[in-house]
Amino acid sequence: MRTPVDSRLLDEAARFAFRFSCDDCAHFDADRERCSLGYPAAPRRDALERAHLELCKDFDLG
Repeated sequence: MRTPVDSRLLDEAARFAFRFSCDDCAHFDADRERCSLGYPAAPRRDALERAHLELCKDFDLG
């Protein structure tokens, strides 16, 4: 899902401690810096610094 990064998203991400990056996902293999499901390792924690954020539908805090 592609979402524009605007002031509202930045505010809500800070207020609610929004977790969205591969680094926060149960499917992310930190040692190899890759997704265990085979998807590209994106978005990363710096994704809110870009114009758009692409969210993974398989994201799981597990």
